[in-house]
Amino acid sequence: MEKPQATRFAILAALAFALLMAGSYFMSPNQDGESFIATFPSGTQLTLEVADNERPLMLISGLAFRDSLASNSGMLFIYDRADFHLRNTQQYRFPVDIIWLDDAKRVLMMVEAATPCVCQNCPTYGPPPEKARYVIETQAGFVRRERLVVGNELRFALRM
Repeated sequence: MEKPQATRFAILAALAFALLMAGSYFMSPNQDGESFIATFPSGTQLTLEVADNERPLMLISGLAFRDSLASNSGMLFIYDRADFHLRNTQQYRFPVDIIWLDDAKRVLMMVEAATPCVCQNCPTYGPPPEKARYVIETQAGFVRRERLVVGNELRFALRM
């Protein structure tokens, strides 16, 4: 192989490896073992994978490209500041319930069974009527099973 061609091949191989590693990191659950436990008024607990500014791609993509979500689990989106945050289900493969919470972890708004979207112009959900700091996405049907209502307060605990 000629030197310029070998160099191009090495660069392409390195880029392919980097993309593979990045995809593996962003498309799989948290590997660092850190998660939150959210306790609902009924006593039910959800194990929540964290999406925050330390994981910016997860803040955007959420549960995209995943085939399922384990029971009693979900994703917790933590925003730097409370605002009128929107969510969408672009590239999701299963319906989800979406729950917006304020700084005090009180439920502001819920969307039940938000449908997956595989096109470019997916519907957005939200914003809540007040500024939210947290959003939880979990399996569709959770809100109904928990009989969750606006104003319910949740508790979070860090799980190591």
